[in-house]
Amino acid sequence: MNKHIKLSVLASVIALIVASAGLLWAPEQHTLLTFEITSLALLLFNSISITRCVYKNNESKHVKRVALLCTGSLLLCICGDVVNFNLLEQYYIHGNVIKHDYLVDSVLFFAPGYTLLLLACFLVIKSKVCNNTRILGLYFLIALCVSLASFYSMYIPKAASYTLILTWAYSFIITAVGLASVLLVKSYGALKAPLSVWILSLGLIFAALADALIGLFWIYGNGGEGFYPQIRYINWVFYIISQSIIIHLPKVMVMNAQNKSS
Repeated sequence: MNKHIKLSVLASVIALIVASAGLLWAPEQHTLLTFEITSLALLLFNSISITRCVYKNNESKHVKRVALLCTGSLLLCICGDVVNFNLLEQYYIHGNVIKHDYLVDSVLFFAPGYTLLLLACFLVIKSKVCNNTRILGLYFLIALCVSLASFYSMYIPKAASYTLILTWAYSFIITAVGLASVLLVKSYGALKAPLSVWILSLGLIFAALADALIGLFWIYGNGGEGFYPQIRYINWVFYIISQSIIIHLPKVMVMNAQNKSS
């Protein structure tokens, strides 16, 4: 197990500890926050280290671009995490219906962050898939339909327009990220895809699941009050594990290219 995998595993283990402690023992919030920041710091260090490794050992501009996009995506998402921590403890910012609507403000970071990740995924996906207009059209159509159905199942009509518009738009982006897992596996041979590609796909699915939990149970759940703080800890596990996997995208790209050439 190389150092990058070890750091990802460590960040995920810390996230599991935080979630278990929050759900079972409810320690001081600032204590859990310290561990959460530690997980994020480990992921950022790991992502930068992976990018440096790619730049040092690979000449492909294609791979370098993927590495930069992944690190940029993580940086933006971490900014979104800071907003989600709600350090100023502000509630009902955009109306009197959604208590935890500070989460909507974090979309301003998460949306571009996951858009960068989506671009990275499309750079990795083989050209024969990307150049197939029918497949791409079907992909975006399914993403649109799933995001609309998901949003319709949870939204509260009396919520502020700002909240409704941003959460739907973000629902489409994160759904597209989750569905990119299918294209990724398909581009590497579908059922014959390497294990590393399947794990990466799982990371993309976990990213979509983490945000689905936020929308369904944290923002719009319980009539706008949210099922807090329990859902916060459950979401954190899926989110950190997903990021721990996703940052390895450029390395998996290099590894499978080497295996194919050999």
